[in-house]
Amino acid sequence: MILLVSDRQTVRGLPVSHFLPAGIFTYTCPFETARFFAREKQISGAILDGIPSLAQAQALAEDLRAEYPELPMLLIAAPEDLPNAPAQTVRDTGDFPALAEHLLAFIRRTVGWQHDFSTFSLSLSLESNEATLLGYPFALSFRELAILRCLFAFAPNTVSADDLLLLCFPEGRQRAANLSVQISRINRRAAKLGLPNLILSEYGNGYRLNRAVLT
Repeated sequence: MILLVSDRQTVRGLPVSHFLPAGIFTYTCPFETARFFAREKQISGAILDGIPSLAQAQALAEDLRAEYPELPMLLIAAPEDLPNAPAQTVRDTGDFPALAEHLLAFIRRTVGWQHDFSTFSLSLSLESNEATLLGYPFALSFRELAILRCLFAFAPNTVSADDLLLLCFPEGRQRAANLSVQISRINRRAAKLGLPNLILSEYGNGYRLNRAVLT
């Protein structure tokens, strides 16, 4: 997963507008909670927003580099700044679409984001909302597909409801009850195709994919 650390609402909206549609899951937080997320979550790359405070971003980059020497990091800096941090740098010139493309390129090329969400039984496309289950077309909404992709990314491990909400609903307006409804819909459609309980609930822990579709 990607850690996006920013105190700017525009940048913190990227997981909704650009990352999730590209199949990329992001933990988004302000600087005050960044170290907690880096320590407690499975992070494969970090994007640190050095605007408005370059010093704050540089200090976090130093801390993360000391604790996670191999972690790919990208620092967003203003055009006039001279960053000195153990991270790649991208300039925010005010062209937001261009900044988003730079960040996506970092995630795909440097972090090496994996796009293969496919087994013999279940295939989830990143190019569209198309999916297949047991060889049959499997109709899913955008959010339902995101939930399945997220569970696939963590498989065979269990994912907490809180993490699913953070990663699949980055706009922050959904609750656990809504997540449960989405998962029930997925399971009902899967049962009609011959695979009941595609997503299993583990009380007190969260959700995971049925291991029958992982082989």
